[in-house]
Amino acid sequence: MALDKQTEERIEQPVSEEAERDTRLTPAQAVERMRLRVPARGNRKLRTLLERVNKDKQLKAWWHVANVNAVARMQINDHSWVHVQIVANIALKLLRQLTKHGVEPSLVTDYGLERDDAEVVVTLGALLHCVG
Repeated sequence: MALDKQTEERIEQPVSEEAERDTRLTPAQAVERMRLRVPARGNRKLRTLLERVNKDKQLKAWWHVANVNAVARMQINDHSWVHVQIVANIALKLLRQLTKHGVEPSLVTDYGLERDDAEVVVTLGALLHCVG
């Protein structure tokens, strides 16, 4: 399947200076700078998850390594914690838009969980997609 021209151009863009600079930080320096901001909107489970994520140095180190591998070694686009934060925000926005318009998450319909649980699962998927 061929990519459209705009997608091909974005792939060919050089890595940003900031993304490249971040790959030269030590893991400790990189981890120290990371602070995820994702709107919990009254979801206590999601707020608890985000608090734990922001304290988790191991996860942050994995994000740093994923970015080093992507940017410095493979010379592809930014895979930093900022990228992960953007993906998480977009994923949550999509889920919230879908539920607003009557689409129930399968966790609710098939497993009897709550919408708050679905937000946690979607956020975890977004936060972990670069680390496997």
